[in-house]
Amino acid sequence: MKLIKFEAPWCGPCKALSKIMETIELPYKLEVVNIDENPEKAMKYRVRGVPTLILLDDEEKPTITKVGSLTKQEFIDTFIN
Repeated sequence: MKLIKFEAPWCGPCKALSKIMETIELPYKLEVVNIDENPEKAMKYRVRGVPTLILLDDEEKPTITKVGSLTKQEFIDTFIN
């Protein structure tokens, strides 16, 4: 499994979410995608806003997608538990 975080350097909620995620040990690989530098990947996953988190299964198929900022507990409940 892999978690993809789509973000942009100008995005305040992206920065806040990054700080939250730094305090959590993820049980899978994290890939961070800057949508300004990699718009093709954002288009591939139909990202329309940032931050967007997409959890992929082992076959690279999206299983969970969340758009917008999350609290630490919301992140844990959605992507860890």
